[in-house]
Amino acid sequence: MIGRLEKDAHTRIIDVDTDFTMDEVVDACLAPAVGYQARHPKPGATLRVRPTTDTDDAEPFPRSMTVADAKLRHFQQIDIFVSDE
Repeated sequence: MIGRLEKDAHTRIIDVDTDFTMDEVVDACLAPAVGYQARHPKPGATLRVRPTTDTDDAEPFPRSMTVADAKLRHFQQIDIFVSDE
């Protein structure tokens, strides 16, 4: 996947397995970024995954949904963002 973390100027290629949940995708996206080139967008807040769109308003995937169930493709771009929950 190509992950874009909220409040980070970089996108990163992240390795995920098809059986990863969206929460595991968040963790995979944070691992190479936070503490190296980026900060956590809001420590303690829930982060969610959504497809990248021009307007940044796509519905987030359910947190327990897997990559396979979301039908995410190789090198598809996703956003990791702070949830309002």
